[in-house]
Amino acid sequence: MKHVDVYTDGACSGNPGPGGYAAILVFGKSELELSGFEPMTTNNRMELTAPIKAMEALKEKCDVTVYSDSVYLTDAFNKGWIYNWELKNWKNGRSEVKNPDLFKRLLELTRIHNVTWVHVKGHADNEYNNRCDKLAVAEYKAHMAPDNDDAEAGDGNESEIDAMRDVPYEGELGELVLDFDRIYSGKVFNIEKRKVQLPNGYISDREIVVHIGGAAVVAVNNKGELYMVRQFRSAAGKVLLEIPAGKLEKGEDPAVTAARELHEETGLSVSSSDIRYLSEFYATPGYCTEKIYLYYYVSDGTEGNPHRDRGELLKCETVPFNEMLELARSGKIEDAKTALGIMLAASVPEIRALTERPETV
Repeated sequence: MKHVDVYTDGACSGNPGPGGYAAILVFGKSELELSGFEPMTTNNRMELTAPIKAMEALKEKCDVTVYSDSVYLTDAFNKGWIYNWELKNWKNGRSEVKNPDLFKRLLELTRIHNVTWVHVKGHADNEYNNRCDKLAVAEYKAHMAPDNDDAEAGDGNESEIDAMRDVPYEGELGELVLDFDRIYSGKVFNIEKRKVQLPNGYISDREIVVHIGGAAVVAVNNKGELYMVRQFRSAAGKVLLEIPAGKLEKGEDPAVTAARELHEETGLSVSSSDIRYLSEFYATPGYCTEKIYLYYYVSDGTEGNPHRDRGELLKCETVPFNEMLELARSGKIEDAKTALGIMLAASVPEIRALTERPETV
């Protein structure tokens, strides 16, 4: 049986937004590049589409090793999540599995080919995955509206646009990306400069911080105490008191992120099925793509040892939930996700049962 190495990647501008996928198939000394574009998609869908297109290109049953920097993809198979999703009619706990159509197709293909899934670090030293990244980005950039002199001039309607500035706007909303340039790439976020056209023809620039997103957990023990983390935040220049939280890995289910960060920062050992969804929100949508997913967890009080990241110094403490709720309501909590998470969790029946005080007669 032939052995084929498959390198894949997906990319998306905006998430959701225009996206591209790419795959490189390597068989002996032969290589095949595949790439494609979708006008409105997500990064995760592109990550899943890339290996689908690669395996669909194979003409016979093969031993396939797929290399991907998407934890969401590789863990789904390597940790057996996808088989549980199938058994539970594509549900993860109480919620629907995202992108079931693509996961179903991947499962069909893995039952044709012998597939091994390997996670690689993104934007590192893997030549083929770096090539895939460039191909995927090139796909969606190539399909963006071309820049031209007429567009730059606003189609000659600048005076008309100015005349309408003091009149209530009742037209369409949205922006067309004309051009795109990544001006900074970092470990935590990237920065993009976009040229966009508004529905009235006006041309404007957008500077966007592209952040993969994060997850946070309101965790309460059986004494009605909230698990809090105290740490120094460089951007704020001070120590803040926050609920446990952390950044998503590329392609990772936010519930998995939340469970991992809760364990690392507090020592509570939980799985993604133990925590419950609260809400999700954009932290600063005016210039940043970061979306934070909020969850809650009611602990039985069994604690373990934390496992902090290198260079992460923090102190975990438990505080009565009602005390933190009062601080949140009075505006004395400076961290937005913490204040919002606590106020939303206050209405959860399981948490109310632990934290409501009996009225005195």
